[in-house]
Amino acid sequence: MSRDRPPKERPKLNILKLSKMPIRLVMEKNFLRLSPDDKIEKLIKELEHQTCAVVTDDDGKLLGLISIDEIINLVIPPSDYILVGLDAIKEAHFDWDRPVSDIMNPRPIILSPNDSLGYALEMMLETGIKQFPVVDKKKTVLGTFSAQSIVRILRVFVR
Repeated sequence: MSRDRPPKERPKLNILKLSKMPIRLVMEKNFLRLSPDDKIEKLIKELEHQTCAVVTDDDGKLLGLISIDEIINLVIPPSDYILVGLDAIKEAHFDWDRPVSDIMNPRPIILSPNDSLGYALEMMLETGIKQFPVVDKKKTVLGTFSAQSIVRILRVFVR
């Protein structure tokens, strides 16, 4: 005889509560960290499963941010591609021995670990930027926050 079990209930999506959640609870703590002298070739090799790389000094202080979008626009002008991925970037004619400091954004918009998810989402929508470094008061990088961070949260509600 089979037992009928009630279906497992999904957590209820409470947008108001979710929007107040501090991003420290959902930021990516395993992020690609590079030094300013690292070569672009290293960046390309290691960026394959991430959306951005954080450039820091030896003490972990933020020096800059590099996103996939920035790399694509530097290496392959928008007029030269329709669909492009990391494989196409690897084939592009470019000086791979340049330091990442040459292409990083030295003044990225930053988030604090106590900023709310609602604020972070608002920043994404206002700026069009999809990746942010999360730093403490001393500008030490604690993690990154991206559109994928939001998707990770929403996955809880669709299980």
